Amino acid sequence: MFARNMSKKANSNKSTVFLTPIESEGPKDALNRRISMMVLRIGFYDMLSKGDRVAIKIHPGEHNNTTYIRPTLVSAQVAQLKKRGFSPFVTESTTLYCRERFTHAELVRTAALNGFSTESLSCPFVVADSKPDVSVKINGEILKSVGVAAEIAHSNALMVISHVTGHGWTAGLAGAVKNLGMGCVGRETKALIHRATTIVVNEDLCNACGTCVHTCKSEGIEVRGDVAKLNSRCVRCGVCTGVCPQGALSATHDYVAFAKGLAEGASGVLSRFHGRVVFINVLADITPHCDCEDFSAACAFPDIGVLVSSDPVAIDQASADLINQSSPLSGSEADRPEVIAAKDKIFAMFGIEWWRQLEHAEKLGMGTRNYELVKAKK
Repeated sequence: MFARNMSKKANSNKSTVFLTPIESEGPKDALNRRISMMVLRIGFYDMLSKGDRVAIKIHPGEHNNTTYIRPTLVSAQVAQLKKRGFSPFVTESTTLYCRERFTHAELVRTAALNGFSTESLSCPFVVADSKPDVSVKINGEILKSVGVAAEIAHSNALMVISHVTGHGWTAGLAGAVKNLGMGCVGRETKALIHRATTIVVNEDLCNACGTCVHTCKSEGIEVRGDVAKLNSRCVRCGVCTGVCPQGALSATHDYVAFAKGLAEGASGVLSRFHGRVVFINVLADITPHCDCEDFSAACAFPDIGVLVSSDPVAIDQASADLINQSSPLSGSEADRPEVIAAKDKIFAMFGIEWWRQLEHAEKLGMGTRNYELVKAKK
């Protein structure tokens, strides 16, 4: 059994992170039940009052992605919150990039297609940024204020359920901090963080075919004469770089600036809740890419388990450590000699210093990278 109310650090230097395996042996050992027990033991329910509105932040997966988090893991937490007299809703914000979660209607439709709807969840599915953002001032290196998505900002507590994956575009690792810093903020703040990316048009390769123009829902690129040109509406999401038939569009990234922006966005979100937050990281179907991709790829690492903590920095550090300690799956993108032999397999895969977001988050006082891993037996 777990010690109760372990949301505080186990000692002055470490945060507690619970871990339970994926495998279940019958209904009494169901994974959903074990996750709920970890949430109970971390002390999250004790911080809430009857009737509190609890935002459950998820990533419902992009259209045509199939490796996103299982809806049943989310609906089980909804049931536990409702059982205790709280008022949960499941939420996600619209995207900068030009796929099928760009608008309010697209997000609702894609979420429902992937199994996240008011009917399937037994609670409302709410678009987090359907109302004006709530601005929070911070004194960051990248951000001076954070626009927290309104539905999240106006809730009483926050449960962040993250599917942990690789992120070869900018972050290296997608976990709780990214779910907070990108997923819980509005479009203006997302765009500010994405200024760490630069999109370039190679005019020698461009033939003004217009594919990029038709793809960009932000209207951030246009054909002028015989070449494509970026304009001020470009949010640097990078989708255009993948659709150009001539390969004329490319991107470069300031990975450290992006990592700092993520952490600062996350700190602004957390400032709304005064500790009334719990984090659930799911280490299953661990793909090299995040769930924003509109395709599925072979998982890079084996299923490891589910982690629960009140510390987003500690839970992401523990998640990365567990991935790095595992063996790449045969035939996957991680099944390469240089990755297999590496102590830091995530860095070996992408060449991105994924820990920079956690380093900066720790500096901002969001948590600690030092943790005690408490294993929950089946």
